[in-house]
Amino acid sequence: MSKAIGTLERTALGSRQMLDHPFERFAYLRAQAPLSWATAPQLLPGKGGFLLTRFDDVMAMHSDDRFSTDVMKYTSIGRYSWALPATGRMLMQTMVFKDDPDHKRLRTLVHKAFTPKLVATMESDIVKIAEQLADEVQAKRDVDLAHEYAVRLPLAVIATMLGVADKDRDEFHRLVEALGAGGGKARSLINAHRLAKLFERLIQERRVDPDDGLISQLVAANEDGDRLSHTETVAMVFLLLLAGHDTTASLIGSSVLALIQHPEQLELLREQPELLGGTGIEELLRFTSPVASGAARLATEDVELHGVTVPRGAHILGMIAAANRDDTVFDEPESLDLTRKPNRHLAFNFGMHYCLGHQLARLEGRIALSTLLARFGNWELAVPPERLHYKPTVSLRGLTKLPTRMY
Repeated sequence: MSKAIGTLERTALGSRQMLDHPFERFAYLRAQAPLSWATAPQLLPGKGGFLLTRFDDVMAMHSDDRFSTDVMKYTSIGRYSWALPATGRMLMQTMVFKDDPDHKRLRTLVHKAFTPKLVATMESDIVKIAEQLADEVQAKRDVDLAHEYAVRLPLAVIATMLGVADKDRDEFHRLVEALGAGGGKARSLINAHRLAKLFERLIQERRVDPDDGLISQLVAANEDGDRLSHTETVAMVFLLLLAGHDTTASLIGSSVLALIQHPEQLELLREQPELLGGTGIEELLRFTSPVASGAARLATEDVELHGVTVPRGAHILGMIAAANRDDTVFDEPESLDLTRKPNRHLAFNFGMHYCLGHQLARLEGRIALSTLLARFGNWELAVPPERLHYKPTVSLRGLTKLPTRMY
């Protein structure tokens, strides 16, 4: 007999407690309530949806075609898409919110542009950016490392990859930072619209005068005569910005905090900096889980999970941050172990929605942390840890500020 939904454990994922200190609750849910109910206004509309916290369940859901990310197809959003802001409607057409075959088509075209070769050519640029930012940190000594290093590094990298000209850099940085800061729905919509217009101009310039950058590669991407439309190209640039900037910034900032709070692991890195090229960065990805959850899925049919019927049309969320601390998969998962092996973390999701930018994220994380290690012998928090808070976003887990003393 199926359990009643009303009897399930309930968690407000957007509460301050769950944003700042979620892992004790996740451990309880994994052990006692592997399928529970959660509210998260940004991800689970209305009264909420189902929540999975065990590693095997989260991984299985992400490869189960009974769960869809296509909200345009399976919800009323599709019928009323005309009422959405233009940028929101555009992002709904990206591969994040598509199933196969539409997802495969878009991913294949984008993959032809976002190649390992393109990422590899960025290494010297990333090193230069990291060194310049480290110079500024060194000059100040006491800094908000989240904003002045962790955020600015991937933002400069994506601007370089997109070919944002020097004359447009200040506007680009201002709009992206303003978008991330929120400031109300109206202000966010205005900033998103302005960014979209900037991207449209960059794309048009690259159509006329192509270069070796990412936008030119997206414009030129071809699969049996199929190409990205103009709208799809703008949407993909927007997606690459949003997915690649905030997540990598969160990885860098949260990794610095984790290493400060685990001084024996920081000392190990000083002795063996090469760990950042292998097990070290993988463990920091697992431990910090900058992408706390994948996109919410919709059940396209009734599905039985843990004695509960997940009804057709219900939303369900796989919590990656919880799965990455599952003690049935990871020994002592609450411990940071930079030599951990194997490490089957889900930091980049799983299945067909596996993160396209995983190589770039690893490269930026490695260079950002290696630069700080080489430049600063002492890393200290400049405030008590209880004064640190995480951003009010359930899907992404990153610090709002990280006051540090680096010398």
